[in-house]
Amino acid sequence: MPSSEIGSSILSNALFSWVSDFMELGKKRQPNIDDLLEPPQKYLPDDSWKRFSKHSRAENSLFWNIVVSFRQEVLLQALFNPLSALLEYTQPFFLQQLLWFISMYTQDPSISMRFGYFLPFMMLLSNLLSTCVYQQQFWLSRAMYMNVRNVLYKLVSQKALCKRPYSGSYDGDDSKESSDGKIYNIATSDITRISNLLAILELMFVLPVKLIVGAYYMYKLLGFAGLLGTVLLVVVVRLSQILVSRARKIEVNIGVLNDQRLAMTKDVVQGISSIKLFGWGTRFVELIGSRRAKQLSETWERAKIWSFINLLTVGSLPLINFASFYLFSIYSGLEAETVFTAISVFKIVQRSVDTFPSMMASVTGFRVSLSRIEQFLNQPDIQRLEHRACADATEERLGFRDATLAWAAANSGPLLSTERAPFALKSISIDFPAGKLSLVGGPTGSGKSSLLASFVGEMDLVAGKVCVPISPMPADPSFTSVPGYGLDQIAYVSQEPWLRNASIRDNIVFGEPYHQDRYEKVLGMCALRPDLCMFPAGDMTEIGERGITLSGGQKQRVSLARAVYSSRLILLIDDCLSAVDAHTGRHILHQCLASSDEIMCNRTRVLVTHHMAMCLPRSEFVVLLDAGSVSFQGTPQQLVASDSDFSAADLIDPGNSHGDSIDTAQPSQDELNVQRLSETTENDRLGKIVEDEIRAKGAVTLQTWKTYLDPCGGWKFVAGSLICVAAAQMLTVYKDFYLATRIESADKSASDPESTMLVLLATYLGIGTAAAIISALTLLCFYACGIRVSTALHNRLFLTIVHATPRFLDTTPIGRIMSRFTKDMQVIDSDIMEILFLFMHFLLSLVVSLIVVSSAIPLFAIVGVLVMASYIYFTVQFMRAQREAKRLEGVGMGPILSLYSEMIPGCSSIRAFNMQREYMAEMRLRLSSFICADFVLRSTRRWVGVRLGFASSLVSFFTALFVVLGIGRISAGLAGLTLIYAASYWSDALALVNRYNDLELSLNCVERVHQYMTIEQEAASETATDGQIPAEWPSSGNLLVGDITAGYTADQPVLRGITFDARHGERIGIVGRTGAGKSTLSRALLRLVEPTSGTIVLDGVNILELGLERVRQSITIIPQDPVLFNGTIRFNLDPFNDHPDLTLIAALQRTLLLKQQDNQGSSVAAFVSLDDEIVSNGQNLSLGQRQLVALARALVRRSRLIVLDEATASVDFATDHSMQNAIRGPEFSGSTLLCIAHRLRTIVDYDRVLVLDGGKVAEFDTPQQLLQQKDSQFYSLCQQSGEMEVLEQILSKRLAK
Repeated sequence: MPSSEIGSSILSNALFSWVSDFMELGKKRQPNIDDLLEPPQKYLPDDSWKRFSKHSRAENSLFWNIVVSFRQEVLLQALFNPLSALLEYTQPFFLQQLLWFISMYTQDPSISMRFGYFLPFMMLLSNLLSTCVYQQQFWLSRAMYMNVRNVLYKLVSQKALCKRPYSGSYDGDDSKESSDGKIYNIATSDITRISNLLAILELMFVLPVKLIVGAYYMYKLLGFAGLLGTVLLVVVVRLSQILVSRARKIEVNIGVLNDQRLAMTKDVVQGISSIKLFGWGTRFVELIGSRRAKQLSETWERAKIWSFINLLTVGSLPLINFASFYLFSIYSGLEAETVFTAISVFKIVQRSVDTFPSMMASVTGFRVSLSRIEQFLNQPDIQRLEHRACADATEERLGFRDATLAWAAANSGPLLSTERAPFALKSISIDFPAGKLSLVGGPTGSGKSSLLASFVGEMDLVAGKVCVPISPMPADPSFTSVPGYGLDQIAYVSQEPWLRNASIRDNIVFGEPYHQDRYEKVLGMCALRPDLCMFPAGDMTEIGERGITLSGGQKQRVSLARAVYSSRLILLIDDCLSAVDAHTGRHILHQCLASSDEIMCNRTRVLVTHHMAMCLPRSEFVVLLDAGSVSFQGTPQQLVASDSDFSAADLIDPGNSHGDSIDTAQPSQDELNVQRLSETTENDRLGKIVEDEIRAKGAVTLQTWKTYLDPCGGWKFVAGSLICVAAAQMLTVYKDFYLATRIESADKSASDPESTMLVLLATYLGIGTAAAIISALTLLCFYACGIRVSTALHNRLFLTIVHATPRFLDTTPIGRIMSRFTKDMQVIDSDIMEILFLFMHFLLSLVVSLIVVSSAIPLFAIVGVLVMASYIYFTVQFMRAQREAKRLEGVGMGPILSLYSEMIPGCSSIRAFNMQREYMAEMRLRLSSFICADFVLRSTRRWVGVRLGFASSLVSFFTALFVVLGIGRISAGLAGLTLIYAASYWSDALALVNRYNDLELSLNCVERVHQYMTIEQEAASETATDGQIPAEWPSSGNLLVGDITAGYTADQPVLRGITFDARHGERIGIVGRTGAGKSTLSRALLRLVEPTSGTIVLDGVNILELGLERVRQSITIIPQDPVLFNGTIRFNLDPFNDHPDLTLIAALQRTLLLKQQDNQGSSVAAFVSLDDEIVSNGQNLSLGQRQLVALARALVRRSRLIVLDEATASVDFATDHSMQNAIRGPEFSGSTLLCIAHRLRTIVDYDRVLVLDGGKVAEFDTPQQLLQQKDSQFYSLCQQSGEMEVLEQILSKRLAK
């Protein structure tokens, strides 16, 4: 609903009455996202950015740009904050006047009571005014924070889209940034901490005023003794500053350790399937636990410092009072009027000093977070396009002019080709023919992908020029604006398909207008129609965040369809044929890439491929690369005539396109979608894979409290804490009561007033110091328990995620999972225990205040109960609205983080398609939704603050009134004590409500974490059967798969009664068309997909009865999409240091990845030593090199059963041949090998071939037997590959041996 803040009356804005409609709605039902108040335009991203962009200057610091841009809010703070501070001192002033009046009336009862009755009303008026000013001050400051946050999200999002990739390591020094982890940390913790800017404003405008006015007031009351108290106060503040400085250094360390933890956590979440496949789950839990322990160790050091600061500040008031009062008593007698006015003033000053540590902590957090944000924003961007493009570049022109391009040495750069140096394309001059198909080939690691990356701006231009069309980005001050130039007419298909978390149609259309005829044609050209028929929702099926709905080949074809459907004239296509079978590849080549259809007509196509034999006859231009240099460029005919390294087989024309089409006549997708509406369930119709996030309802449950408190002792901890806090509070009250009841008689009854006063004040000091020590020790215990809780919850959460079912992990966006590990865990780490401590403190303080005032003035009990009832009424209403808004805010953060998880890996594709503005618009949309919840959180706080402030004002009013009415029956000392506690009653009540609100909202984080602790889990990691089998199992690779049925859902099996066997040391090839169940079989063997029936017997043991980790550690898989971790190559090969370095080096040598004298010219070799870095899931390696790293892992493990799932799909044929030699080498001679392959030449010489069709075994025999059967499916696959002659030659050579 629209907010009525703008246009409301002055009174409505002062009382925040415009929030009341939402509060009334909260009484009736649980608000949802549509019920939230819509913030005025001035709080939304566009307005915030317009103001910032207008006033910010590049030469200024980020902090100064913020101050200048929002100087109006800063000036209003400069007005309201001092006014609020001055109004706070009206209470001590009226208290002094009232005590003076009581003293005067005691001496002369005949004086008029008019002045006495006047004072309570003045106290009421000043309290009401103070409440309004205080709430307006906070509202203005929070409004400023909302604007600043919008600006920071804009800057961080814009940076994520234009930032150059950089390196990061878990174990590196602090100067190395953990890229993905840092972005998540900035988007959650750091930007949230920028709200601590308010603490800076308070330090600037409130604290100085309070201290100066307090010092002056004390001087007027106590003379030079008051100045002594002020000096002591300054000393305390200075000591606190020294301690805070130390805490700030620890805070920086905590931030660095947190970045490293989050980077590793994100790698684990993204690569969870590989971690499961290798059986590394529990060990990664331990590894992250050790990283976490380092962070919490620093947190404990910080906690000790804050506890000591608490002791220093809480214990300072009794010390200052002791020194000031004793010095004053030497030359003047102490009177109740003076003492309690001084105590009242000192309490105000003490509240400032008490808040100083937390204020300084906030300032420290602000400075650290701002520094980290600024450091992130100052990281280098990719080169500006206008600095690298040819001045005469046209829409048709594509190429290089004597260009040398390099990946920056300090950051990640694909294809490290020289020792410790960044990879470079050297002095290349190429002109790709316009409107034609051009091929780029070369061995793995030669720079093919880098060539395309250089067109889209990923590589730095060192010399020469790049000819690529560019155009200026629209210049406007909106949130979606992006500076500089963007690529024009470019569509890019990366080697690793990047897909959005959206439907298949949305991924293909990708911001273009939808035209059904063009769309249907593109589906046919990219061979997607048969695949879409397999999905209940067709092209409306959600792909999921990691593309889990699709196979590798389907992802590649959807990515290709996006480029083909676009209106761009230049298509840059990186190895789109590697993940599809030969028949589908030929269809894509003939019907799409080399098609003469109007869709492809006059479009420049640059295709990077290893399938040169298939593509050469259909191409017009060929470029061959070797180690970053052009070894050949020209026509295919010139290539055939030249002395190239290509074999004759690679240059054979496999035939024409007859019979290549696999796209049968089918209805359009729109027609099919209409038909599906009547045949499928709602979720199937919608194609929903990712469900809406569940949010709890109502108050925080006892289960949530139990989840949080159990690690530190449960309710016993609560009881013990209450006793300790109550002890400190009772001592504090007794200290004041002791002084109140003895101060007036001390001078009169003692023969030695000076010594009596010294004893009195020394006792006062002793009681106060004891209370401070108990309070500080209790706080330290709270911090210790908080760390125990954080450790337990983080470990449980991480363990649950690691052992979650693949279905949960596949259908849950990374942003949702990461929000638990970032923002939620940060609240659990830092906030909850401190808030709980303060809640108990203010609760007991309020109870004690009520008891003290009621015991002195019995009538007050009635007022106290009525005021408490009003507190409860407003608080219940407030909490109902707050908790739902907080939950919606928590739900709203997930989509923001999910968008970052989409933007970060896809930034090159986003830039290539020139879609930066569209992604900034999406960020604006998601941020605006988040702002609505946040706006309600902040406005409802002010609503309840005004009402509780008004109710609390009645407390001091009635107390003062009852004192005046009972004048003569109550002493000045007791009157002073009751008025002081009555004055603190309303502040304690407001603080109590705020702390309870903070506590409930913070416990929502525990609630969200607990949600993921109860998700469905895989089978047990360990079982009793594990201990009954020999430690050396399996000692052979004998495998018997008996009648297994398996699928991703119980009612839709993919494998249907699969039965086959493999003898020890045998090599089995597994082939079949897309969707036949090949990858599902590999996942079933490692129980990533649990068979619902049948047996899998390895070396005499049914692995379905074993613990998952024992099974997975005994089998090695080399997946099609290898997952690499942010760290050294040693860490990637052997994360837990189970093997000696010599074994790791030997594996790298065997896979040609290690640079040596005899392979210096090899483009595959990427590493000099085991300490070389792999960054950002292997972005500094080609996909082929990443697959070689996965093969090296298998060489290190040397399991008895090895599964290769399209492991050589992205390498050239020469490298494939080298990998096959390694597979056939002595390392694997004692292993059984199952190899899933689209390249039939890879497995045609294996011992046997398993052909799958529709999830069943279609054929299983030796390749020579299957080829002799002309009607076999294997023969058909070989025939359709166009390589029958080559396959027969390979098989003949094997038989000859």
